[in-house]
Amino acid sequence: MQRLIRLILSVFVFQSLVAHTNSMALAEEKSTADQSDVDFVYYYAVFSKFKPGKAKEAREFIYTRFWSVDEKIGRKPLAFDPLTGPWDHMVFFRLEGGLADAEIANTSQMKKWNAEFQIQEGGPEESQLAQASFDALVDESVTGIFKIPAKHAGILESEYSFLADKKYFRVILSNCKPGSAPVATELLLDEFLPALESTGRMIAPFFCVAGIYDHVAFLEIDPSDLEHIETDKNDLAWIQAIGGEGKATETQSKYSELARKIRREVAVARW
Repeated sequence: MQRLIRLILSVFVFQSLVAHTNSMALAEEKSTADQSDVDFVYYYAVFSKFKPGKAKEAREFIYTRFWSVDEKIGRKPLAFDPLTGPWDHMVFFRLEGGLADAEIANTSQMKKWNAEFQIQEGGPEESQLAQASFDALVDESVTGIFKIPAKHAGILESEYSFLADKKYFRVILSNCKPGSAPVATELLLDEFLPALESTGRMIAPFFCVAGIYDHVAFLEIDPSDLEHIETDKNDLAWIQAIGGEGKATETQSKYSELARKIRREVAVARW
């Protein structure tokens, strides 16, 4: 049973094709959306690695000076602080205007955020100095555009609370073999997600529109035994919900041929 569960968890490959440029990705995304019955919400993602020894300082800056502005204007960043893996911080900002807001720096929401940040920091010059001090803590940063089923975005944002008690998540960073994305997406939406939803756990399945990962998924876990996070009670519930071990094995086999590379990590969230 343990071996089966680990095998299944290794292939939560929720994704769409990764485009090599934003323009190609957005065009493909429009075509895909037109053919799908699933409503999606779009997010701008930032994956950051901080300079050695600076992660604690950078996170404190985010949660005390950036989040205060987010809360003021009503933006709810889905932020995660990995405990393992290549990144120190991952955050997803909802694009209120959908793909039309892909150039996030030019959106009305970002202009509103910058104006509020200036007020908070004491003026334009002060806000620029504050931003520069944070930027100096960052060693590497990459961005991307992702989509998530609208119902999941609604659940996440309805339960949102700034600086709430920590939530722990299993994180799956994955890419598919070339040409496998469309089939993987349909199977995951039709079979994996419904079973996951029935377990009652908080889940955030992000499908890539443009970025370095085909898919990034977060599954809430019980933090009482973080040394053995490969499985928890929700995984057994998922196996039952999808139709038992036989069905789980059959479904997993379909995905095992689609996956090219998968990383499993652990992260915490403060919302």
